Amino acid sequence: METGKVPPIVVILGSTGTGKTKLSLELAAQYGGEVISADSMQVYKGLDIVTAKATKAEQQQAKHHLLDVVTPDQVFTVTHFREKALPIIDRLLADNRMPIVVGGTNYYIESILWKVLISDGVQREQPRKRRLSPDLAPSAIKPSDGAAPSELEALVSHLPTMQGSADNLESYDSALLHQALARVDPETADRLHPNNKRKILRALEVYVESGGRCTMSQKLADQRTAPGACSLGGPLRYRNVVILWLQCNQDTLNKRLDARVDGMVAQGLLPEIRAFYESYVQPYDNCDYHRGILQSIGFKEFVKYLQKYDADKDRELMKYFATGQVTDNPDALSLLNDCLDYLKLVTRRYSRRQLQWINNRFLCDSDREVPPIYALDTSDVPHWIPNVLDRARTIVDAVMAGREPPYACVPKIANPRDRSQEEKTFRCESCQRVIIGEFQWSIHMRSKKHQKRAKSIREQQLK
Repeated sequence: METGKVPPIVVILGSTGTGKTKLSLELAAQYGGEVISADSMQVYKGLDIVTAKATKAEQQQAKHHLLDVVTPDQVFTVTHFREKALPIIDRLLADNRMPIVVGGTNYYIESILWKVLISDGVQREQPRKRRLSPDLAPSAIKPSDGAAPSELEALVSHLPTMQGSADNLESYDSALLHQALARVDPETADRLHPNNKRKILRALEVYVESGGRCTMSQKLADQRTAPGACSLGGPLRYRNVVILWLQCNQDTLNKRLDARVDGMVAQGLLPEIRAFYESYVQPYDNCDYHRGILQSIGFKEFVKYLQKYDADKDRELMKYFATGQVTDNPDALSLLNDCLDYLKLVTRRYSRRQLQWINNRFLCDSDREVPPIYALDTSDVPHWIPNVLDRARTIVDAVMAGREPPYACVPKIANPRDRSQEEKTFRCESCQRVIIGEFQWSIHMRSKKHQKRAKSIREQQLK
């Protein structure tokens, strides 16, 4: 880094498969920066191929942070990430070194850029241990239409006295936790689906860890009234930030993602997921594949295969993929190919969800103060240097020199929808469904399934 030039925080956004790791390594080499991974699955040890971690060789090219920091039996939340990432960023800036934040978990990136999360004493710096077995299964308390009053009342009365730790809430049924949240923080409960256990737990943790003195909705309301805040949360945390948004034609990206899945098989996907399955899943019952590293795209899609076949079949099928020779296990091959096809499908879907998040959270709110965002097209890999790397260098050099880069920022998107309705809870009595958000509610109400169900109920009532 040249003397006198202040390094910005460089954030590399983009859907999976757009080349974020490649650009982060190139910029780290150019500017002597260090890479901070903002990926909710890569913080866990194991499943290196599945989670597309920077390889060991790539990690030797630049210092990486927040890879492999917790074991699969630990709970690691966005709050843990923030508490670990911010000191690293502050230290790098103090040393005049460039922090390069890269990853596909955009709410992790938000937690760094904006004051959007609970703080001021409501923290838990150390990830807590968790067993991937009975503790992850639904608790013995399993209300159907609603918990018995004694069960709910006992839980609600116990919350403020849990001595600053909400760990024991992990074992409770999601529906019961949602009812408890509705008692202590109805505003937050109204924004959360009863099955969204992760967010329900986070909201209850705020209440528990404050000794019942503060709720999530109160904290967020305080943040939103701070100077520079908006409806999405608090103000910017850092001023000297540049965001590089790697974009790619969706058809091109889909083909790239499919090829990446095929490449994972050649790299050793099967033995990796088999070893993980035998260590962290097979010995236990009722594992929750929507929590922790078990929810990784690339693992849960193979559970049916892993349950039905053993490592010997893995080795036989690996020979087939390596040589193309006819296999004696057509059924195993068929199931494995189904799993691979499904993995390709969900990976493509995930890439589109990442794009939607960027649009909705970074570009759709006219009140939100957003660092400059510059789009870089990664569709044409042979022209990576002029289209991506050279442009990224030009942008960063200009920012470091206090000049406006020669490229236009990505414009904000007009968002006519009322944000207050985007997370509101709607209940369809006809279909017995809970719908979150006015937009999804309108889709449901217009659906043929709902209209048919509502008509059937009306006809029954007239009889």
